Order: sequence, then C-alpha cells, then structure tokens
Amino acid sequence: MRRAVRLDLLALGALGTLGLVASPAVAHAEDERALSVGFGWATFSTPGVAAGNMEPPQLTPDIGGAASLIYERAIGSDVALRGELGGGLFYGGAQDPKKQTAISYTGLVDVGGVVRFDVLKYVPYAFGGIGAIASAGGPISTDLDLVIVIGGGLDVLTSRSRSWGIEGKLASFGGDITVFSLGLRGTVRWGYF
Repeated sequence: MRRAVRLDLLALGALGTLGLVASPAVAHAEDERALSVGFGWATFSTPGVAAGNMEPPQLTPDIGGAASLIYERAIGSDVALRGELGGGLFYGGAQDPKKQTAISYTGLVDVGGVVRFDVLKYVPYAFGGIGAIASAGGPISTDLDLVIVIGGGLDVLTSRSRSWGIEGKLASFGGDITVFSLGLRGTVRWGYF
C-alpha cells in the first residue's frame, strides 16, 4: 500500500512539474508600456506625369522631415504591440513648378509589432506593421494608400525608464508613394514591475 501511495504521489508530482514546464511563463516585461517621440530626415518617391510614350519619372523632394508618436505595449520580454502616428513635410520635387506648389505633406498611421534582440544597454530592434498613408500637395497626388511599414533601430538605455536612439522606417505598398525616414527617437517606459 505504501508503495502504491508513493507511486501515486510521484506520478502526481511529475504531472504537476510537467504542467509548470508546459505552461507559459509570465515575463517580467509583459506589462511594460512605452511612449516615444521621433523626428528626423525623410524623403518620398512618387511617379510623375509621363511625357509622350515615355515612362513617368520618379519624383523626390529636395528636403524633408518627419515626426512621429509611437506607443508600445509589451506582450513578452522581447515582443510588443506597436502603434504609430506620424507626419512628414517636404519641399521641392515638383515636376511643373507653375502648376504645383513646392510644399507637400504626408500623414501615417499604422499598427503592428516590434521585436527586441537584446536587453543590455544597446538594444537593436525591428518592427513591422500595416496602416495607411495620406498625402497631399506639391508633386504628390492627394490620396489615401494602404501601406506596409517595416523598419528597425537601436535604443540606448540611459535608465530602466528612459532611452534614446536612432530609427529607420520604410512605408510602401503597391500605391503611388513610398516614404522613407531616418531619425532620432526618445522613449519613456513604465509598468515594468
């Protein structure tokens, strides 16, 4: 009888251990949230008007800048959900300066995910998402396009709650406009305990 009780307890302990190993562990960063502000250089590419039977030229601005507001919510130690609201302001690139203004604008909203590759002082990361880009002014046709956003960057942790870094981002998908930006980003984090 003692042997049967020991075997039952051993089996129960093995099942309990197996259950703990098989169940997902709660990551310490699972409830972490972050708010980032970014700004930097930006450019776009859009097809111009074709002359005769020639292929339309690709138009780009002379200079441009972008700003963004990014919210992240961790769902694991290295993975987070990401939402972004951004805009760009560009000067130049008009194919016909008499008919087009020199200033053009873009607005971007997207949602997706981010993966961080390390948890040391220097943290590289990559992100992707889907969203929409609105464009107007200058050589850009007034339009709303579906876009896929991909990018990455490097965060430099100054403390557990603050970081700064660089970030590059490309927004494009089958539409008439592609926007690329490269800039600096500052981040504040909370809710990590």
